[in-house]
Amino acid sequence: MESVTLLRPVTLPTPTTDFAPLPLQAAPFAYADWQGVRYAVRSGRRITGTRPVFPSAVLLIGRIDGDRWRDLAGVDETPESDVGRVGLSVREKGLHLSYQLRGPDGRVVAREVTFNPSASTAAPEGRWSQLPDFPQAPGVAGVIAGVHQGVLMAAGGANFPDRMPWEGGVKQYYDRIYALRPGDKAWTEAGRLPEPRGYSAVVSLPDGLLVLGGENGPTLLSDSLLLQWTGTTVAIRPAPALPAPITSAVAVVSEGRVYLAGGYAPGDYRVSRKEFWCLDLKSPEAGWKPLPTWPGAPRAMAVIAAWNRSIYLLSGLDISPGPDGKAQTTYLVDAYRYDPDGTWTRLPDLPWSVIAAPSPAPVDPATGRIFVLGGVDGRQVGKMPREGRVPEDILVLDARAGTWRLWPQPWPQSVVTSPTFAHGQRWHFISGEIKAGVRTTSAWTWEIGAEP
Repeated sequence: MESVTLLRPVTLPTPTTDFAPLPLQAAPFAYADWQGVRYAVRSGRRITGTRPVFPSAVLLIGRIDGDRWRDLAGVDETPESDVGRVGLSVREKGLHLSYQLRGPDGRVVAREVTFNPSASTAAPEGRWSQLPDFPQAPGVAGVIAGVHQGVLMAAGGANFPDRMPWEGGVKQYYDRIYALRPGDKAWTEAGRLPEPRGYSAVVSLPDGLLVLGGENGPTLLSDSLLLQWTGTTVAIRPAPALPAPITSAVAVVSEGRVYLAGGYAPGDYRVSRKEFWCLDLKSPEAGWKPLPTWPGAPRAMAVIAAWNRSIYLLSGLDISPGPDGKAQTTYLVDAYRYDPDGTWTRLPDLPWSVIAAPSPAPVDPATGRIFVLGGVDGRQVGKMPREGRVPEDILVLDARAGTWRLWPQPWPQSVVTSPTFAHGQRWHFISGEIKAGVRTTSAWTWEIGAEP
């Protein structure tokens, strides 16, 4: 698995008054030869209509071997900052990179960093590992996945078994439940859902796997199910119904409460909702209660996370009626924090949209890092070829500092429309969609570990 060294640049005291941002381009900005090898610095920023390539850093230093390029290091800057006057030279300790930087706040500074390729150490590898493949070939989007009593469970979901949707293919939904017990080499069938279902919000609880809403073809569901491992099969119990039918919502558990946000409402076409509901697990008979909603647009397929008693709601897709009554789609990059006192705070925008990234987002509780893996960048929609994979970047929100940065490792097999869940020290990703209309049976686990 490729990874890069993250360089920590320093700010020069020299004031910067003139700034001209360099154009977004694939060609390098500058070259330098050191110890018989040619190196170059290029932009890693995303270019509209071009498939994002890991890592989407502001600047990348790479080695050139003939017609091949290998990324070695990236500067640790806020993604999507503008750069100007890039220079690459050789000094005694290695390559010296200098540049101007204009951050999202509009401030312009001069920055520099030294990089020694022969002494560099890339991010540690081996934190990713594969599980046995999910048995519902060729994989599904919108799978129901979680853990109960140490047993992994995955169920439902949807795919196009015969032809792609643009070729007239019809989406098929599934009802089979599979289980993976500790030490097993393969998933085993463990029951069936009451009906085929996909795109539910899912959370793992001590009492079982809570499945919230979802869809079965054109029908949106408002019921909730609790899936429980019995030792040999999965039992299904009804759980408190949602206030309304909803699909593609996101949910997370915090302080004994389940929070559910957004999703699509039924209609002539899917319309994004602006709903925020809470279920107190100490008194589930009281049902779902509405809470104050975030100040931004309605959204579905967002990312949610919980840390330090707060709820984080990130990105999403807003499908709302336009002036002509037809669906109008907006890819969102805004981010919010909900605090226990009932207030919402807007956070710095994400550098790009992360539609349908795995949710709830993995969290490192000790450091307050929230990890957003992949997701759909709206700038590429309709411009990338259909065979293009979804982005493999991992964005990190430092919840304490309120800043975004890139993780120096890619996701080995990026997917969207698949939930994630924690078990022990590892986060799990079961099946999902790897590109338009195409699913995968792969299943992975990830241990976040220390900062590379």
